[in-house]
Amino acid sequence: MSRAVDQELDRLFAEAERSKTCLAAPSERTARLLNQRARAGHVVRPRRSLFARTAYWNALRPDEQALHIVRGLQKLHPSWTFCHESAALVWGLPLTYRRMDAVHVVNTRAMRRSGGNAIWHVIEGDSETVVEGVRVTSLERTLFDCLRSSTFVEGLPLADRGLALLNSGPQRLQDAFARFGKGCANISRAIGTLSYANARSESWAESVARALMITQGFALPDLQVELPRPLESDRSYRVDFFWQHASGRSVIGEVDGMIKYTRDAARPGQTAIRTLADEQHREAQLTMYRMPILRLSYQDLINTKRFVEKLTAYGIPRDPHVADAIKRLGAKSPRTALLYQEMRIPKEIIEQFIAS
Repeated sequence: MSRAVDQELDRLFAEAERSKTCLAAPSERTARLLNQRARAGHVVRPRRSLFARTAYWNALRPDEQALHIVRGLQKLHPSWTFCHESAALVWGLPLTYRRMDAVHVVNTRAMRRSGGNAIWHVIEGDSETVVEGVRVTSLERTLFDCLRSSTFVEGLPLADRGLALLNSGPQRLQDAFARFGKGCANISRAIGTLSYANARSESWAESVARALMITQGFALPDLQVELPRPLESDRSYRVDFFWQHASGRSVIGEVDGMIKYTRDAARPGQTAIRTLADEQHREAQLTMYRMPILRLSYQDLINTKRFVEKLTAYGIPRDPHVADAIKRLGAKSPRTALLYQEMRIPKEIIEQFIAS
């Protein structure tokens, strides 16, 4: 392969990488050249006519790879509108990796003739939109389609993030779901999950913790409560969860996660050690309120028995009869209920969101 050809391909790859997309081969000749590189191991081909440099591709997380594929397919097929999990990726909704493998596209006869390795869906009554250059179903429709196929633990983080992105109350989504619902399966599951959604939940782990509280019959806390700093009354700390008992006794709840530490450490002048020290000073001040501080780690989220024991030890009110009733509901009507009965979360799913 000539030096000029190498330079041209490197230029095309650099442009694609800046746009965070796969390289869509602009011609048959370029595709042949790229396939030659793929056979040599220098290039990967995630989909037909889509390419990426091997080292670059292997450094991406699975969600980033899936987004690169969607953006590349949009270049190959400008008329496509993405839906379901593919649209959720573009909207930035917290999907588990297992739901990112397939590409979902709104079906029309013209688009079907254009081919492509995709799952096609007939969607009516929705207006498409463009998000960062990608044509997708509306956020309302995307949530509706994803929640209908989600277990409760998968769906609640989606519903929480959706409400936050819409910056409105749940009524807007409820109205949209009613409009989309005619002839669709598992509507009850989507509406049921939505009924528990709260836009104040700030992370996937917080949403999962709430899902476990719900399915295990625990009293739900207030979210993102601000408490004045004991030593700086003009400033405040925000805590993830806050339970206030009728007796006047209160409990603070915090969800541990590497995300906030790595995010804060990325700020100018901040390091991971400084971030951890700041968190320790923050918790030291919170102890001055003389309230128990319940910390939930990802180990607590992957072990339901441990989760229940921990909340019980901190005196969080619980009604076991509620938990039993929820499990019976899921077992009785698994296609339309919220699929409460299987709530143990695989360790690899937790680690995915902790590390991302």
